[in-house]
Amino acid sequence: MRGKGALVLLLFAGGALVYAAGHQRRETAQARHLESDSGPRLVKIAAHRDDAFAWIGALPASFSEEMLARRLDGVLTRMMRDVPAEQDTDAFVCKRPAEVGPVPMLEAVDAYLRALPDSRTDPVLLRNLHRAAQRGNWLAKVQVYLLLSERPAPDDASAYRTLKLMEWMQEERIGALYAAVGDVLAASKYRDERGGGRLSRLDIYAAMHHHYPSQFKVGRELVRAGDPRQAAIGRRMLDCAAGALPAYRALYGEAVALRQ
Repeated sequence: MRGKGALVLLLFAGGALVYAAGHQRRETAQARHLESDSGPRLVKIAAHRDDAFAWIGALPASFSEEMLARRLDGVLTRMMRDVPAEQDTDAFVCKRPAEVGPVPMLEAVDAYLRALPDSRTDPVLLRNLHRAAQRGNWLAKVQVYLLLSERPAPDDASAYRTLKLMEWMQEERIGALYAAVGDVLAASKYRDERGGGRLSRLDIYAAMHHHYPSQFKVGRELVRAGDPRQAAIGRRMLDCAAGALPAYRALYGEAVALRQ
């Protein structure tokens, strides 16, 4: 992932929301664009009432698309530096959500995960998810980011806040961000020469950094690898993923039991 072509792919993977928000047509009520012949185009963010995303941070009065792209480039460049060419899965340490960071209202996150995909449009579950994130629940913040990243940003405020969440996740080395970029790269048929087999370096990094779906994915592959030492690590990852939350137990528990 060190070449220029890979960087372009990473920029697309992480920046599709930002790019779409910066270039799609918008209703006048959403945003007003100011053009200058001598300077960068500025985006003036419209005021939002009853803003469910206010907990992410205050919005600037305006920003340039160049600034947005520059900050996005910085996030993805740092991500590339974070992921080493070789990773020692022997160093895997299972941590429950409360051991990774604060998890107030964890039951709200579990309820949201249990009800996927319908929870993405359920007002009660979404409201509780945002409340958990507002109180500092790191796993709730991750789910809000994933929700935002599923579709082009509907307005400039959403694009800016998606970037803010990406910056926070990279600073905290939260595996879900690396897994999300890895999924887009996989869908684009990008080949990670150093990843090998069905796993990329981003998959492994995400699993090592407390992304439970990646632990399940990587764990299954390690169990299948045939090497007893790697298989034992794989079973630890599977157990960790299934034990993180009741929702994950429902998703992964049966598959884990069959691997024992």
